[in-house]
Amino acid sequence: MLASVLPDTAAARTRLLRGLTGGQLTVEFLREWSIPYVFGLGGSEEVGFLDALVEQDDLDYVLALHEGSALSMADGYARATGKPAFVNLHSVAGASYALGPMINAYRDRTPLIVTVGRQSTALRGAEAFLEAVNLHMLPRDYTRWTWDVLTAASIPETLRRAFLLARVPPGGPTFVTVSKDLWEQTVAETELIPPGSSPVNAEIRPDDGTIDELARLLLKAEAPLIIAGREIAWHGATPQLVEIAERLGAVVVGDVPASHSPVAFPTNHPQYAGLFTLDPELPPAYDLLWSAGGTMFTLFDKASGPRIPQGATVVHSSIDASQLGRNLPLDLAVVGHSRATLERLLTVLRERPLPKARIDDRRRRLEPPLTARRTRIETTARRVWDETPIAPERLAAELNQRLAPDAMVVCELATSDFFVWQQIDFQQTGRGRTQITSAGGCLGWGLGAAIGVKIGRPAQQVALLVGDGSLQFGVQALWSAARYEVPLAIFVWNNLAYQANRNALHRYGGRAAATGKYIGCYLGAPAIDHVRIAQGYGVEAERVSDPAALGAGIERCLRVVADGRPYLLDVSIQARFGGAASTWYNPLSIARLQNI
Repeated sequence: MLASVLPDTAAARTRLLRGLTGGQLTVEFLREWSIPYVFGLGGSEEVGFLDALVEQDDLDYVLALHEGSALSMADGYARATGKPAFVNLHSVAGASYALGPMINAYRDRTPLIVTVGRQSTALRGAEAFLEAVNLHMLPRDYTRWTWDVLTAASIPETLRRAFLLARVPPGGPTFVTVSKDLWEQTVAETELIPPGSSPVNAEIRPDDGTIDELARLLLKAEAPLIIAGREIAWHGATPQLVEIAERLGAVVVGDVPASHSPVAFPTNHPQYAGLFTLDPELPPAYDLLWSAGGTMFTLFDKASGPRIPQGATVVHSSIDASQLGRNLPLDLAVVGHSRATLERLLTVLRERPLPKARIDDRRRRLEPPLTARRTRIETTARRVWDETPIAPERLAAELNQRLAPDAMVVCELATSDFFVWQQIDFQQTGRGRTQITSAGGCLGWGLGAAIGVKIGRPAQQVALLVGDGSLQFGVQALWSAARYEVPLAIFVWNNLAYQANRNALHRYGGRAAATGKYIGCYLGAPAIDHVRIAQGYGVEAERVSDPAALGAGIERCLRVVADGRPYLLDVSIQARFGGAASTWYNPLSIARLQNI
């Protein structure tokens, strides 16, 4: 008999659910909380939930061929919409496959609710197939909260808590396991609490005294330098930072390269100076450093010397209090949501008299080094424009010319990030072009994330810039793009290498650098045929190796996408940085061994 869903007259803010299975309770919760998609790959343990999804027209199941792709799609969707996303995985196998993307989501503070089916409660301790007694603890270091559901009746309350804790600042994934029998069990009566009863105020504001001190330090400094950190992009605070920088005449840079933070300040702004520690024209004589929503700093190698000038004032503002002062002593720590912090600071700066002569002097000193930076970038691109294989500078520049002004650009590159930072313009304001990246370092995120971004923002152009090595970690997501008709432009930066690994070996300066033999780096012999792989998954594709044909190839890709279909353009580019010329690999042949 179909169960009834009855209003609770005793509590106007809740409903009583009667005679529903645990799977049906889950579905009713998702509908009540206006969750339109389930990203997943289910199995035998989840049948009670999957069966409850049948004939639910307002709740679509987005299937992936690999759990990592499912979680990455949810990650991209949550970033694009600003709303939490729901994931359903299968047992310890699915949770293990999705652990890498879960680490990315944790590092990027993405609000995800990850549910996993597990063996029935009656089989606990029997070492049954796919049993994992402590499954809920598997990702505990990379989640905001983990829980194993104890009774079917508690499913709605557990999910409410999981959604709540995923959104509480600084945010991140939560992880809930549900035993097979609990999704199938019928519950006589339980309570469903609506989302309005679990509000989250993410815009935590610093106290007035802290903001006043921040304003005082910025106005006192002779040459302030501002790092536009990842939270500026996450929290939509770029317009406020632009006005603050203009009022102060301050230099603005992106975070250190190792942070893999999205560009969070307009790159064509006259006060933008590239990335901290990367661009050589960065004015060295700053006396105040303010990391606005940045990492302060994400380390890759131990620094050989001081990162900032001796005696400079150091300020860090972030929603994540655990990061403040972690790697660098501070003169001022500011805890708060980046947009709320910057809005309050702007109010103070607008009310105070500004030292006009000092600010004019700051702007005059800015012009020569920033003009030199722009000239260097343009000169380098012209010098390598016609080289074969295609110069990565040219690929980035040609994309910059053709991507829509409001495109959402998902990047999963390693060494090629450098050329995106130098050649592609991002605005991050209003409907300007935006960049989406991941700081987690677990490859395979990009393709799934880009699909999720497009699902979340179907009216905007979405482009994926992905390395040939990175693509192979999550290539199965091409199938989901084809099945769900996701119009996504995929540009493969194909240098036939794990070039970041080769560069690291080269910088180590040992036998690899001396001999040109870089273990585990070259991806030729055989070269991977991304075009045929994409076509095998149902995605149109082509390969471009002639520089003169690059522009037309990009335009074909974007036309197909505008017509409503995904398209992959595999671009043969030069490898750059340490050991780039090497094509060596260890010549192991098992076929020869069988005849010995």
